[in-house]
Amino acid sequence: MPKKYNMPHKAIPSFALLAVSLSLLSGCGGSRSVRVIEGDQQIRSALTGSIYATDQATIVHVNKFDRLATLRNARSFPASTFLETRDSEGNKSAILKTRGNRPAGLGTADIVEGLPKINDRASPVNAAESVRLGKIYRDLDEE
Repeated sequence: MPKKYNMPHKAIPSFALLAVSLSLLSGCGGSRSVRVIEGDQQIRSALTGSIYATDQATIVHVNKFDRLATLRNARSFPASTFLETRDSEGNKSAILKTRGNRPAGLGTADIVEGLPKINDRASPVNAAESVRLGKIYRDLDEE
């Protein structure tokens, strides 16, 4: 009389687990392209991976001790530009004054008022506010 093995019953959960793992991992490896679109206005629904050009920078790091903020997408702001930061709810969180651009692509700014948080959005203040802030927060080399 031949021996019966219970191997198939023990192997079924292993094969099921392997099949589920492969199906989950196959969804992560697909190649996606990123489209860069001019302007910040979305028309209809955006495709996955679309990037819109904007005049806002995003805070990616805050050094409270040295009162410095690191900004992503701040390359278009010249040195000594005053920026106003707002949190996700639109509340004003700080005023920054940009430093010269670094070659790495990230911008830096001095925190002159308030304290921004990571992911706050920064945008330039209007001309009148820039003049007012420029009188208060002058550069040391101008004096």
